[in-house]
Amino acid sequence: MKVLDRRYEMMPRDELEQLQLERLQALLARLKRNVRRYRELLGDTRIESLADIARLPCTTPENLAEAFPYGMFALPLREVVRLHPALGFRGTPLVTGYTRTALAQWGRLVARQLVASGVTANDVVQVCLGSGVYRGASGYVMGAETVEASVIAEEPFHIDSQLAMLQSYRPTMLVTTPDNARELMKTLQHRRIDPPSLHLRTVLLSRPVSRETRQALEAGADGYLLKSTPPDQLISAIRSAVRGRRQLSPELLDAVLEDFKTLSREQTRRDADLSDEDREILKLTAQGLTNREIGRELGRSEIAIKKRLQVIFAKLGAVDRAHAVAEAIRRGLI
Repeated sequence: MKVLDRRYEMMPRDELEQLQLERLQALLARLKRNVRRYRELLGDTRIESLADIARLPCTTPENLAEAFPYGMFALPLREVVRLHPALGFRGTPLVTGYTRTALAQWGRLVARQLVASGVTANDVVQVCLGSGVYRGASGYVMGAETVEASVIAEEPFHIDSQLAMLQSYRPTMLVTTPDNARELMKTLQHRRIDPPSLHLRTVLLSRPVSRETRQALEAGADGYLLKSTPPDQLISAIRSAVRGRRQLSPELLDAVLEDFKTLSREQTRRDADLSDEDREILKLTAQGLTNREIGRELGRSEIAIKKRLQVIFAKLGAVDRAHAVAEAIRRGLI
């Protein structure tokens, strides 16, 4: 496996654990000194070894909500250069702050993951996590930039625009979710587009793959096909492997996607929770109507529409109106 920073990634285990312990102790000291809530949560807790981590209290969404917006920040706001708003349980507003050092560290950690996946300065990376470039995707944007790869720093609005980007910009690596990968495969099959015609060399999923597939890939396999694969597909797969492209049989792809079904059940339940009125509000929002205009259309007050949108945001995991509309379109809700 390729590494980005040999000093840390190849560090002997005992030295690494000592470094982790020292940094953890320094972090706890800073939190106790600068954050009242952590002083209350940590009390007299002392960390003498990494095994003591189990004694540390968890930071809950309720803690973050109670301290909103800046009560959990351990540094002065003047040192925070980026704020990431989010919605917690029941639409509770949350925010995460980042210093320049934090952003650089985030980008470098993601860069280590990308390098381990084979990304180099010669690659073009497309990030499609359905979360907006300044949320989950931003770490991959910064990581790709750290590796000096070319990165498409904008998520496609729809599967059609994603496919157009894949064909036009010819990315060699796609960072995406299992749901998006499944939708992309269905689109390719429906339009009879041969996957090897794309220039993708690597697909990095945001969730784990099945154990069997992972073991095969870790063993150095450039493809994974069943013995029942028809001869013409087998020949095509071999040619793809020679060109440096990986091949996965449709049967195994189905098995991998089956592993993700349980992970998507919660999202399905949230989708089902959207009422007909919620969907109508989303449709009108997509048309560019204001809360007041939507209220007039539906016979509701402006404040009622605003509150309902906050609930919809929470159900969709969206941070604003544009994100909610994009997520609703991606899921086929409107």
